[in-house]
Amino acid sequence: MDYEEGKHDREMSKTSFVMIIALCLLAVGAITYFALSGIKSGKTDKSENSDDGKAYSSRDDSYNSSVDEPEIDVPTPSESVDKNESTVPYEESEPQESEEVARTFILPVKGNISKNFSDTSLQYSATYGDMRMHTGIDILCNTKTDVKCAANGTVIAIEESPTLGRTVTVDHGGDITIKYCGFESINVKQGDSVNCGDVLGTSGTVPCEANDQPHIHIELYQDSVPASPLEVMGLN
Repeated sequence: MDYEEGKHDREMSKTSFVMIIALCLLAVGAITYFALSGIKSGKTDKSENSDDGKAYSSRDDSYNSSVDEPEIDVPTPSESVDKNESTVPYEESEPQESEEVARTFILPVKGNISKNFSDTSLQYSATYGDMRMHTGIDILCNTKTDVKCAANGTVIAIEESPTLGRTVTVDHGGDITIKYCGFESINVKQGDSVNCGDVLGTSGTVPCEANDQPHIHIELYQDSVPASPLEVMGLN
């Protein structure tokens, strides 16, 4: 009886040992399996990460190659350099004649000067029978003689005065105006442009000088002040 029990105990011990060995092998196998699985997974992740990097790089390359760089408009030297005194070619302006040099005067009628300009001394008036100033010149001419414009200008007034008769005033520029007095007929109107030698009308009578010989009377104003016609016109 003791022998059988001993035999049974030995068989149980042998079975237990085998089971323990089997369990150990299973444990080792499981550990090895999981270890190998982890290594494989790490390699797989690394491979995927490597692929992602390559894909990203590839995407970057594709992006860089598909987008055109903006064209830069490089200005030429002539466009980029501002013009200044050193770059602008010098153009010498043509000298222009002064108005005083360009202006030419003539006497409105051909004849002798019967009475000259005087703003300081008195002259005898046959019409009034006294001595008085004479702020103009009298040029002898027959009645109905053509009265010509003394220089280029613009007609600024046509008037009729009880002392000077029918008058035409012309602005000749340079602050010079001439009043032509004693017309019988007038050919121009206010605002007309006239040239030197144009006929303004025909001579008639100057009421305040009616007892003098037939003549045309002219008065010249420079800066609105009476001045010597012959001196200003350079006809002395």
